Amino acid sequence: MLGLLALLTALAAVLVPGLPQVGDGLATASRTVAALPHAEKLIDYAPEGGGPVLYRLPGNVCFLRLDRQPGQTEWVRRDDQGRIEITVSAPGLAESGNRFDPDGTAELQLGGRAVAVPVTSPGLPTWRFTLEDSPALQEMLDAEEAMLRFTATRGGKPVPEEVLSIAAGNLWEAIQGLESCAIGAELPGVVGP
Repeated sequence: MLGLLALLTALAAVLVPGLPQVGDGLATASRTVAALPHAEKLIDYAPEGGGPVLYRLPGNVCFLRLDRQPGQTEWVRRDDQGRIEITVSAPGLAESGNRFDPDGTAELQLGGRAVAVPVTSPGLPTWRFTLEDSPALQEMLDAEEAMLRFTATRGGKPVPEEVLSIAAGNLWEAIQGLESCAIGAELPGVVGP
């Protein structure tokens, strides 16, 4: 595809005066895209069921992709401080007419109490949640039918009609695979649901 683009650009540069600069720019952009690191797909636990897929980027940067809900994809990784970072792309939320517009935090029920979770949006319809590791979180992520329900907060108060849910049953087991991947260890034979 990139070769065809380069050929068409070169032909246009010959036929139309003033296009060589455009051709140079496109060639540079093509080389930049080709040089980007490509994720290596390591394990697809249950592709037919939308289960986790484990990826490793160069430098042992590892992340899970989850596709358990229609119109929503989650990417899970450990950040530099070892916290669990979940990036959610949920175009289905906007398509359904619902909204999720937190002011920097969301509320998550863990172990029977509300926990404030930092949330940012690199661009709608995507949100990034950062979770501190805790026994209550581990227990919830390891539950068979676990759902992480993030309620948007604005002005310090939860907005009950604005909820973003993540199906997270048995995710804790899959996160152990992330850690093995990140240290370059032999991956366990059975991880995840």
